Amino acid sequence: MCAKFVEPQFVNEHDVKMVGPGHDDHYITVPIKRLYDIDDVMGVGVCHMMPGDETCVFALEEKDDGTAPHQYGPADEFYYILEGEFTLWWGTDATNLDHSRKLVVGDCAYYPTGWKYQVRNTGSTPGKFFYIMTEVPGFERRMDRPD
Repeated sequence: MCAKFVEPQFVNEHDVKMVGPGHDDHYITVPIKRLYDIDDVMGVGVCHMMPGDETCVFALEEKDDGTAPHQYGPADEFYYILEGEFTLWWGTDATNLDHSRKLVVGDCAYYPTGWKYQVRNTGSTPGKFFYIMTEVPGFERRMDRPD
């Protein structure tokens, strides 16, 4: 049995404040609504992107080689497309993400530890996707601002 008993929690996305560009001074590259933070387990939220918006390159790697602007450590991330069309690029070199895949409503993407990746709204309408990213206990994420 768990050491701490926690009641179920419920939230509506419309009740969660948007953070990021155009909304506040949080440094992330696209607006998100962080729905839940489950300490040392995962973060859950919704990412909102306008046509043409793109993220910086993210790294989900054991060791930080310093080449991606955001380093999340040996984490895993999952996306589920709710609205719009996105293209995801991934690879092991931040300057040459050599794989890509277009995702539309209902598609899922899973990024395991070891990859760098970037997302762009390549559709003609605003888009959003649900995300889950695992937390790595004791790992301090690096989120550099562009020059």
